[in-house]
Amino acid sequence: MSDLDEPRVRCPSCGKLVPAMKYCIYCGAKLPQASPPIMKPPQRIPPPSLPPVIPPPVQPPKRAAPPPYAMGVKDEIVNLMSGITALYMRKISLLELLQSEQVSERVFLKLYKEYSGKLKDFLNARAAKTEELRKKLEETNKRLSEISMNLEELEVRHKVGEVDSNLYTQRTEKLKADERELIEQAKILRANINSLENLLGDKRPSEIRDLETNLRTYQSTLEKMVKQGKITEETFKAVRPDIEKMFLTLGSLIKSLKEKDRNLREQLETLQTRYKLSELSIEEYERRKKEIQTEIDKLWA
Repeated sequence: MSDLDEPRVRCPSCGKLVPAMKYCIYCGAKLPQASPPIMKPPQRIPPPSLPPVIPPPVQPPKRAAPPPYAMGVKDEIVNLMSGITALYMRKISLLELLQSEQVSERVFLKLYKEYSGKLKDFLNARAAKTEELRKKLEETNKRLSEISMNLEELEVRHKVGEVDSNLYTQRTEKLKADERELIEQAKILRANINSLENLLGDKRPSEIRDLETNLRTYQSTLEKMVKQGKITEETFKAVRPDIEKMFLTLGSLIKSLKEKDRNLREQLETLQTRYKLSELSIEEYERRKKEIQTEIDKLWA
């Protein structure tokens, strides 16, 4: 900075223009201090306004998916078994409508015969498909047995020196690749057969039990309706054999579960008797009672 650019002030004592220092260079008088420049605070630039937050749409709760079929089960079989379940449900629902007098006798008979005919066709298709897959599985298992024997034979020929190592390795790898493929085919075939044999497999055991109970109730109600003249005896006789058949079918599906349920309830009754006889403490009784009840609930889950 040059002398001309140096800030100056006028001395209040001698009146001369002197550099803006603390004291005058001429008379030594104290000089007034120059006011520091006033700095304006920086202006804050407001941030750009954000667009309004749009909440995401509320998704409706997802319905529980039906129990999945085993991996590899064909859509053809899934549709077939689902169709059988639907026809059973329609027939039972139709019986409910009749016993509650929500459908005329003529319409009931027409629809009941229609559903029964379709169900018969579906069940016949199920039986034919099951037989077809069983034959394929039998053939697959036969080929697996042959490959197993060929592998053993090849190993023996290699050990006695008839087959060299290169040829042995080549043939072994080919046979084992075929074996893996056949094992996978057999696995898929068994899964499909199991699905065909699992009638009403998309229903929980408790649902099948309720269907069986309802079916028996509907049959009893229809018998009373015949006596009351609300439906003809011919109509009841036309559907009674089919009702009995469905009842037996439903019962067979949960037969083992009902047996286990009966045994567990006997254990529960025995436990209660032992408690009443003061053989068990209240703590032991409650603990064991809870365990048995949990087992019963799991049966029908």
